[in-house]
Amino acid sequence: MEQQANNQTRSITRNVSYNTVITATSYLFSAIITMYVSRKLQPAANGRVNFADSLVHYFLLFAQLGMPWYAIRCCARFRDDRKKLTRVFNELFSLGLLLALISGAVLVILCFTVGTFREYRTLLLILGSVIVWNAIGCEWLFKGLEKYRYLMVVSLITRTIAFVLVIVMVNSPEDMTVYAALSVLAMAMSGVCNFFAVGREVDRRFSFRLNPEHLKPLLVFFAMSCMTTIYVNLDIVMLGFMKSNTETGLYSLISKSKVLLTCFGGVMVASALPQVTIAWNEGNKERFREILHRSIGLIMAVNLALLAFTLVFAEDCVVAMGGPSYRDATKAFRIMVISIAPIGLSNILGGQSLVPAGREKRLLQAEILGAVVNLALNLYVIPRYSINGASMTTLIAEVVVWIVCLYYIVREVEVPLRETLPDVRTPLACVIAAVPSYFLKLPITNVFIRLAAEAVIFFGIYGVAALLMREPTVTETVRRVLRIKPKDETAQ
Repeated sequence: MEQQANNQTRSITRNVSYNTVITATSYLFSAIITMYVSRKLQPAANGRVNFADSLVHYFLLFAQLGMPWYAIRCCARFRDDRKKLTRVFNELFSLGLLLALISGAVLVILCFTVGTFREYRTLLLILGSVIVWNAIGCEWLFKGLEKYRYLMVVSLITRTIAFVLVIVMVNSPEDMTVYAALSVLAMAMSGVCNFFAVGREVDRRFSFRLNPEHLKPLLVFFAMSCMTTIYVNLDIVMLGFMKSNTETGLYSLISKSKVLLTCFGGVMVASALPQVTIAWNEGNKERFREILHRSIGLIMAVNLALLAFTLVFAEDCVVAMGGPSYRDATKAFRIMVISIAPIGLSNILGGQSLVPAGREKRLLQAEILGAVVNLALNLYVIPRYSINGASMTTLIAEVVVWIVCLYYIVREVEVPLRETLPDVRTPLACVIAAVPSYFLKLPITNVFIRLAAEAVIFFGIYGVAALLMREPTVTETVRRVLRIKPKDETAQ
């Protein structure tokens, strides 16, 4: 039993490692491209591209119908039976392909008939091609089978190619159409690679078959994805309709920055989901709670440190990401980055705990409430407070989602409240690092070098403080990296 638990822990660690490389390189390329493109396109053109991209997200949402989360769970369940896995793959792939065709067709029709869609037609059609590439890519199959090494290699190759082409071909606001095309290139290349690699995991013979049994659970996951997309992208869409392209461009930059800062939570959820699902299905609640508690400790050790750092050095972060023309977004950025704490917690409590426990409807309720709060507040605050108001509503919505998830985790999944909260030494280490860093004034003119120096100082103080206080996550991570055994193990 202990050996099985150790194997599962190593599996999760391996998945997190590969998935961290995938996500880290993805967001590293995205961050560099955002910094480069924001300067070349300037706020107005950048705002147009991001507004069109936000609209496309709603069509992609329908095309997926909650497929990624549900399909990962299904593939994990049948991973040891190739025949059943092939059958469920054909059913899910057929449904995904049908939905992609319907969603893509509706988008094309709107682009030729509706005023706002006609105005952005070229951008929408280019960016909308992601619907097709996502459908044929079947990334959910490889994640369900924990083929993260393969996904890592494909991601590194395709994103490197797209990255180089963006740097070479995007040089002015007139190149926004070229940028739109290159922004979906990595998805297109990885989709084609995955399509041809599917035959290694399931029988290559494909049969179009629709199984209505998948629709009910998929609709629940679709509603969850819908609510998340609404309150994640709603701000940009509403700013696009109610404010100028410049304000939309400013907000798009800090919104992307928030996504970069919260990416580790998605890594944790996706990496641990197959093992958490197995633990719950086997009735191993002790193992289930252990993974949950470790995930919360790890995500908070990362997110709280990033939160403290970006609050202290917000202006340098904004200028580094977009250039001096985006400096006006600093206040909104400070408000928005506070949300990375509740986002990290709700990711783990919702996606990694409620979903494997079969309580996805509870997560849906949390996200519906968050979307309603976001929409209602945006109608009032965006006309009056623009991007600062939009950032505040994002923060409030994320706190609401976290509180509702927390309520159901304690009440229905029966996880003690203390196991859903980070160790008190984690935020204390962040405060110890933030106080001296606040008064730090480095005489370095280059914002990138200055920010790098500030990061070294801040995270150096944070790491030392955490180790001195024996903060569990940081201490265990250092031990694993240095291969130092705990004293009790050494004694044995």
